[in-house]
Amino acid sequence: MDLHKVVRQQAALMSTAVLIAASTLFFVFLRVRRRPSIFATLPGPPSPSWVYGNMLQLLLAENYGDHEFQWHKRYGDLYRLKGCFGEDRLVVSDPQALKHILNDPSFTRPPSNFQMSGLIFGESSVWVTQGEDHRRLRAAMSAGFSGRGVRTLLPLFDVAAKAIVHDWETLCAPDSSTQVDVAKTMDEATFNIIRNAVLGSTLQNPENSLALRFPPDAFLRSKTGVVTEFATNYMPTFLLRLMFRLPSDIPRAVNRFQTATQRMMELKAQDLESGEKDDRDLLSLIYASKTGVTSKQVAAQIPILLLAGQESSSTTLSWCLYQLAANPSFQDELRGEIISQAHNLGEDDFEYDNMPLLNALLKETLRLLPPGPLEDRCPSEDSVLPLSSEIVTSTGERLTEVPVKKGQFIHLAVASHQRSEALWGADAHEFKPSRWLKDEPCIGQALGPYAHLLSFLGGPRVCPGWRFALLEMQVLLAEILPKFKFSLPENSVVRAQLSTTQFPANSQGVKSLLLSVERANAAGSVGQ
Repeated sequence: MDLHKVVRQQAALMSTAVLIAASTLFFVFLRVRRRPSIFATLPGPPSPSWVYGNMLQLLLAENYGDHEFQWHKRYGDLYRLKGCFGEDRLVVSDPQALKHILNDPSFTRPPSNFQMSGLIFGESSVWVTQGEDHRRLRAAMSAGFSGRGVRTLLPLFDVAAKAIVHDWETLCAPDSSTQVDVAKTMDEATFNIIRNAVLGSTLQNPENSLALRFPPDAFLRSKTGVVTEFATNYMPTFLLRLMFRLPSDIPRAVNRFQTATQRMMELKAQDLESGEKDDRDLLSLIYASKTGVTSKQVAAQIPILLLAGQESSSTTLSWCLYQLAANPSFQDELRGEIISQAHNLGEDDFEYDNMPLLNALLKETLRLLPPGPLEDRCPSEDSVLPLSSEIVTSTGERLTEVPVKKGQFIHLAVASHQRSEALWGADAHEFKPSRWLKDEPCIGQALGPYAHLLSFLGGPRVCPGWRFALLEMQVLLAEILPKFKFSLPENSVVRAQLSTTQFPANSQGVKSLLLSVERANAAGSVGQ
């Protein structure tokens, strides 16, 4: 080993890191110092730290929501909390305010989100584009992800479901249970589904598959990450680019991902332009939408679809299996419903939407443990948030609306909204799928596209792939449950942690969900 070379590399790394840190602190000081807060008189929890504010309580709680749900109960649907270095932030779960924010295009994701997304996914990604380009891309993706379009992908879902069954039948001996990390299984299954759905059969090879996977801890939150995430809101793009040059695991993974997807985008654009298509290929369905998007614009969606198209389904499926393990009576009822449907209907006529208990499981899991429990927004211009009910400031003023300044940070508390006792009743924090068997499961109007929920957000930036995710989860659960029973291992510890999604973790905070899995007595398949 060349010791001098190693020392020079480490010195260069330290110099770059110091430059980034010093420059960032300078920009943060200028921005935060100059902007007085208008949230100061709003109710909210005390801050335990000037450096971290309330962010460690919000983002790094032992279980996500340990503090947030208590704050919601005490301070209501709109309150103030402290970000890093004394920054005032707003937490919103008020239905009228949420509706306004989600439907007003001036409320966008924070600057750091746009900048990082542009660097990772490219400036042509639907996650980054604005204005007319964004509207055209959204229209094309909505057409590609239509109910009819998504159903053409049923064979991909079915193959993945049967692969899970085959693997678990190999693991589980008859008449005995085996502990299985179902979170890992669901990660693999949903990754294979979205990879096949996006890339089709022409762009796949083992080298690409490896490059498309990020390290398991790539997006885990930490104390350092909380400060870094805050700082990047004020960091110029050239400093962010410097961060991606640092010789560490995450920048290397990003670079591998970008190299692999760049070549895929070039090849896919050529295929689309030449008229080659695959009916089980999402990009071909999107390009065929006749919405005026070019082949290059469609191909440019490969990175965001691959990365975002897997996590929500994976974590929700894991949480569904956890809830079934924790509620064995409901698990038995649901298994009976699936077997009955499979026996009464031909495979070609099987309708997943006509299974009340299966869909009650999905809805209740998405309500109680949404994949995105907290979404961030910043207004690009001064605005006013209407409120469903008035709030009282520390000066005694009663407000029915709250003015917000351009650039101020707002947390959309999806999890608190979906556990609001005012909307869902006194049992709002309980897993109760039977609520979905009623005509009106909650009070108030629906804000999202599915089941009164914001699990897929709402408004113009609603998740375009929500139908894809739902059908994917329905197919996998309907295939797995007739074959296997699930229970919680003795002394099981499962925590809800927040990264890019709200995922199940073990006592060390590592993504994992160990369940006892055994073969069920029932036989049958509901595959296509």
